Amino acid sequence: MRGKFVWLLLALSVLSGCSTRSMLRGVTVSPDHPGTSISFKNPNPQKWARVVTPSRLSPTVSIFACKPLACAGAAVVSVRVTRSPTRHPDHAALEKAAKLLLAQARAQDLMMDAASDGDERVSPVSSKVMQIRGYPAILAETNRTSRGKARRMLTGHLFIGLQLVQISSLATTGAQARRYFDEFASSLNITDIEPGAPIAPTAVESPEPGDNAVPAEVTPKESAQ
Repeated sequence: MRGKFVWLLLALSVLSGCSTRSMLRGVTVSPDHPGTSISFKNPNPQKWARVVTPSRLSPTVSIFACKPLACAGAAVVSVRVTRSPTRHPDHAALEKAAKLLLAQARAQDLMMDAASDGDERVSPVSSKVMQIRGYPAILAETNRTSRGKARRMLTGHLFIGLQLVQISSLATTGAQARRYFDEFASSLNITDIEPGAPIAPTAVESPEPGDNAVPAEVTPKESAQ
């Protein structure tokens, strides 16, 4: 069962697109080098085991599976970091994107239903715009059914500076999926520095007469006709 969870999350992560980095490798984000740096770690190595995935399929996604008896049921969490389309997403645009995720889930349900003769189904539960870790995010929840067994999936799209972090949590109940989601969202190490405002040019004052300074060149006015 855990293996099936892992491959489901991997497939969904691969379909979400390719990754690009928002900063040069080796450059530390600082006031002199503004940008966004995001790293994460296993929030609890005694509970979560990192799953080795084929690099040719998805070199940008990290998947963690709950160890046997460490969770109430089978649970898998994936973390993916890609480049954000914008540093400051518009709230109205995020609301539209949240509605689009609901429509995509319904379309996916139709395809899964037809391909599995009703054994595989996915139904949207909610999709909303909110703040996670102080950054704008879309949190979508779906109910997935496989051969009569239901599980809940929670996916968050976090717009953190120049980067977009996607965290997906798959568990047997919605409460468990949210708890595991929060564990990994809290483990993100974020450094985000925006470029400073451009410095306005400083006006140069003309020297006062008698300062032994070379007077500024003055363009003579035209004489009155």
